[in-house]
Amino acid sequence: MTKLVPLQRHKVMKILKNNGFGITREGGRHTVIERQDKNGIWLTTFVPRHNEISIGVVQEIIRQTGKDREEFY
Repeated sequence: MTKLVPLQRHKVMKILKNNGFGITREGGRHTVIERQDKNGIWLTTFVPRHNEISIGVVQEIIRQTGKDREEFY
């Protein structure tokens, strides 16, 4: 399993956009990104508007989006 490290915001956004997620709204310190899966369930996550996203937040984004950890590293 790949070791988690902090990621740049633009990299996380690019990965999510390439996986069908779109920006729903931006406000304050976070960007809300959503996608509807094949069963009609909406997957929603919040990406902080910081230059670098911490390991814990990256883990939560991976969990909320249902993506494999390897897609981010």
